[in-house]
Amino acid sequence: MTETILLKQFIKNCESDFMRFCGIDSLPSYQIISKEMTLDKSQNEGFDSVASAFYDVSTGAHRLEMWSKLYLPQMNAEYLVFHELTHILDAETFSQKDKCKNVANKGYTEFHAAQNDFMQILGAKNIDEPFSFSMNQRFGTFASEESAFDFLMLPHNHAVAMIERGDFPASIEALAVTMGLIFNYYGRRSVCKMYATDYVDNADNTVIAKFIREDTVKALDMFMLGWFNKDKVAMIDSLYYKMVISLAQQYHLS
Repeated sequence: MTETILLKQFIKNCESDFMRFCGIDSLPSYQIISKEMTLDKSQNEGFDSVASAFYDVSTGAHRLEMWSKLYLPQMNAEYLVFHELTHILDAETFSQKDKCKNVANKGYTEFHAAQNDFMQILGAKNIDEPFSFSMNQRFGTFASEESAFDFLMLPHNHAVAMIERGDFPASIEALAVTMGLIFNYYGRRSVCKMYATDYVDNADNTVIAKFIREDTVKALDMFMLGWFNKDKVAMIDSLYYKMVISLAQQYHLS
């Protein structure tokens, strides 16, 4: 079999598990595109480079681009597929071929995708069955072996590193990536608060608070919890849209 066929089979197997996890019967159709890259490049750039979901606002079409080697068992890539399939599901549900809605939903979908990728890697079958874990639990990820605590802090630490760069934010893309990382962190934090037996919520948010303001961090600490219904999604979409517009203006980005 060709690598492309093996990759597509792997993604379809993950899709079945994802639909069971979410309690849904179908997903919107999406195109699978296999791409080539080296292991060094992929590990240096992070998982966004090895797996990415794209939504065409004008047509409503979905595309999933993944590194051709991700089907290999040693890649431990199932959680990456869960993350990207969440973006496809959320774009279909909330963006509805509307550019503004699509921008507004970026915070929630990163939060939601991080909830789902963390739950997958921890071994949860769905959000309804009783489930718990320890922050010391270890598992294989795409890049290395991590503890649950390491996995929680990965996007937080990455966001801090982005903000502390001398040229931050160099572009609207850098701003968007950093915002996505912050909401990834809140997604994983919400899983810890719901299911971890030994989680201590004491991350140092000083750098993030300087970027998005301390009152915003406090609001996110209180609001970004649990599994969201459509009303909560609408509320965070509104907040996120205002945040992004304000930050883009503040840093003179367009």
